[in-house]
Amino acid sequence: WGQTVAVIDTGIAWDHVALGQGYGPGYRVVGGWDFAENDEQPYDDGPAGFHGTHVSGIIGSADAKYPGVAPGADLLALRVFDDMGEGRLTWIENALQWVQQHQRSFEHPITTVNISIGTGWHGHDLPNWAILEDELRQLRSDGILVTASAGNSFQQLQQTGLSYPASSPYVLPVASVDANGQLSSFSQRSESILAAPGRSITSTIPDHVLGRDGIVNDFSPASGTSMAAPYVAGASVLVRQAMEMAGWESIQVDTITSHLRSTADTVFDSLTGLNYARLNVDRAIDAIIPADSVGDTAGSSSPLDLSQPQLDTWLNSLHDTDFFSFQSAEDGVLRLEASSQWVDSAQWQINAHGQTIATGSL
Repeated sequence: WGQTVAVIDTGIAWDHVALGQGYGPGYRVVGGWDFAENDEQPYDDGPAGFHGTHVSGIIGSADAKYPGVAPGADLLALRVFDDMGEGRLTWIENALQWVQQHQRSFEHPITTVNISIGTGWHGHDLPNWAILEDELRQLRSDGILVTASAGNSFQQLQQTGLSYPASSPYVLPVASVDANGQLSSFSQRSESILAAPGRSITSTIPDHVLGRDGIVNDFSPASGTSMAAPYVAGASVLVRQAMEMAGWESIQVDTITSHLRSTADTVFDSLTGLNYARLNVDRAIDAIIPADSVGDTAGSSSPLDLSQPQLDTWLNSLHDTDFFSFQSAEDGVLRLEASSQWVDSAQWQINAHGQTIATGSL
């Protein structure tokens, strides 16, 4: 899909079957860095390993049963926790600087960063120790969208506000909703949030957590705004791609975040008496793709002008069918060549007098 998502977390178990089973060029996890151990092996190991792999699966799992939101996106593992699960804000700062320096160091540019990390801060503004602002501002200026988990302390706090870095004005803060679409009881919230599924989300985990059989194919549920943030990160990848497909120009972070908010559902929270925005991926994509102007049946087909050297058309959905009709004024040879810029495969056929006389595929 031409995009890379940087996951700032505990690392990624890149040998998982749903995450490409490898590390480096040619694999799904194309690179990264371990800022805790200062080496280029940001694997999600140690007794505390789990979180980053789970987050990465929500973004990009290629498993048929538990697919990620954007399974075609490449991933970067930026490890900012040590083996015991201890992290440092300076490691996160270094990871953000690394992203800025390596935006175009891989086959596909880094367009998105996910930070499913919170701190003890709770508020609508910034703590006086908010050292990430210069880096977050620069990434936003560079067109890189940063999603951050809102925090999981609402039950204890019983008031609106966000953890840091979710309270930064340069990130998109993400709250959690349950399967019923209502805000999760644990989820911190603010009028600036975009909510997404975050309770009991099943995703990829390293082998040492459950399987321990040498086959890295395990999945497990987890809950938190940490699980909601990568949903939005993956959705932003899809929206950016749809905008590119539709020919949008100057796609900036504000372009994407504004679109996600304008196409979101509204969920009322009785605990705060406020309405919040809830991600609606289908509506966000449908609002970008041009309306289908070509009939889906032979009876509603559009005329095909054989004098034109090329026909451009949209496949507006996964199962879209476009019908064109033509009548030749003379005998001759019809040569048909088909290609697509965006889809991996599509089929075509030519019918005459109710019978199929030729077929092909991309």
